[in-house]
Amino acid sequence: MARKIKVASVSFSYTEDEEGQSQAGVLKQLAQNADYLQGMGMDLIVFSECVEACGQTMDQAESLDDFGPLLNFYSELARKEDSIIAGSSKINCDGKVYNSIVYFDPDGKVLGRYDKSNLTMGELEVGISPGLGAGIVETPAGRLAGAICFDLNFTELLDEMIPLKPDIIIFPSMYHGGLMQAQWAYQCRAFFVSSLYSEGGGILDPFGRPVKLADNYNRYAMAEINLDRAIVHLDYNRDKFPDIIRKYQGKIILDVPPNIGSALIYSDCEELSAMDVVNEFELELLDDYFARARAANSKKR
Repeated sequence: MARKIKVASVSFSYTEDEEGQSQAGVLKQLAQNADYLQGMGMDLIVFSECVEACGQTMDQAESLDDFGPLLNFYSELARKEDSIIAGSSKINCDGKVYNSIVYFDPDGKVLGRYDKSNLTMGELEVGISPGLGAGIVETPAGRLAGAICFDLNFTELLDEMIPLKPDIIIFPSMYHGGLMQAQWAYQCRAFFVSSLYSEGGGILDPFGRPVKLADNYNRYAMAEINLDRAIVHLDYNRDKFPDIIRKYQGKIILDVPPNIGSALIYSDCEELSAMDVVNEFELELLDDYFARARAANSKKR
């Protein structure tokens, strides 16, 4: 069954004051973001790591048990917009400070958090603690996995994330990540939502292709995505595609890029899911095909 959600990525542009940080300035821009997004019906809103980096000193790290101004903002926005919020914040937990994504449900309650696992040398030097690796937060907007900024350079975290099978990778960052954004999306078979400093963030599909990007004209990237999907290789599957098209006449979408050798199958109806079609037509999922090829090669090697 189609699982369509509306997603917004909010890029953040902030000029530091003489002290290097200003929580008041960051909160002012967050309020402007909230005004812009009001009533747009977003199911998931993602904020940039710039909020944590420019908006908090170590002493301003907040507790999940006693919200400060940033967590209060995210919680109130979640309630007002009936949305999942993925908010950047320094979090103080058991005497340690983390660079975190905190997830809020539409009631404004904390669903979970991800702590940046691979810190820059600068973050380590000021006393931020690294997190424990990849994890999943189950939300009404799907299975969310987090990565923050410098994390994207470390394939160990990607290797941990792949078997968790996220629907969406959340990426608040102070740098873009370049081709690694697309790589992480494709390797996890997941959508990728980045919220960056300045411009260039946005939403990628599970092939790493842009769905919607922010730019120098618009800091907001917003799109509707469909989480009911399956990815199959073309080998042993493509000859069945015409029969699927004939039978379902637009209820099932076959998205076949020209240069990857795989296809995305989406359900665009309420009667059946993408996996129902996979099972009906005995299609082989991409990862199952790779596993079969890996085993066959190992046996023959």
